Amino acid sequence: MTETTEVALERYRQLAAAGDAARTVHCRDLVTSYYNLVTDLYLEGWGTSHHFAPVKPGDSHADALAARQKFLAARAGLHPGMKVLDVGSGVGGPALHIAGISGAHVTGLDITPLRVEHARRRASDLGLQERTAFVEGDAMHMPFEDASFDVVYVFEALCHTADKYRSHAEIARVLTPGGLSIGYEWLAADGLTAAEAHHLIEPVCHYHGLPNLSTPRQLADQLRRAGLTDIVVGDPEATGDLTPTWDYLDQLADLGEQLDDSPVRTFMIHGARALTRAAREGAFLIDFWQARKPEAGPTTPAA
Repeated sequence: MTETTEVALERYRQLAAAGDAARTVHCRDLVTSYYNLVTDLYLEGWGTSHHFAPVKPGDSHADALAARQKFLAARAGLHPGMKVLDVGSGVGGPALHIAGISGAHVTGLDITPLRVEHARRRASDLGLQERTAFVEGDAMHMPFEDASFDVVYVFEALCHTADKYRSHAEIARVLTPGGLSIGYEWLAADGLTAAEAHHLIEPVCHYHGLPNLSTPRQLADQLRRAGLTDIVVGDPEATGDLTPTWDYLDQLADLGEQLDDSPVRTFMIHGARALTRAAREGAFLIDFWQARKPEAGPTTPAA
């Protein structure tokens, strides 16, 4: 453990403990600091696709992640010739897999330079440079022209943005008319009391580089205000039963406690426990959404 990492961990702790208002102001620093600390251990324990998926009997964790990505690609109708954006693309796992199975061109957008560079290297290693691109940038201020993509998808990444509405408005802007916004997101349950949110949701935010979490009702409103239509928030078939996934995450935490070799690993164990506790209490959920940009009409998001 180098001194630099110790200092970085302490700095992240101070940012994360400052509350959601301060986390919102310092969102970029919060998120990049978090992923600079944890990416190596994510790769070790979770592979290259940093999202969740229901694990069916007989399937491995890797199988489940691949199946989730295949489902989304099919639901979105991805095919050769389409231009697709992956928001919060991380180290490129989903983008590279989806580009490979669908034939679409996938551009990954991520705010963390470390992860963008990792994704570019993997694209080169897999021979997918012509079907993918990885760009450093902020989901709230995307570096793309209007109407650049036929589909924009997200795997549990907009939770890291300070202004979720602004991110959905940017998705709407870069979509072609008739284009689809689709994905999965970390959410806090509707109707939590202040005490429940403090006890169960605040630790999730603290340990996972999140300024705040929206609720399903707020997500639907953000999509509507962004000017999108045909809005779906929540779909049992698309989301599936994540209980086995929480069991798997607890098993990883148990294993990490036996190793006890790194302050960053200990920090991540606390984060895993916070997540599974909130999920089992029904305060935290991962849900599916999809919405479409109108074929024609006003392009300015609602106030």
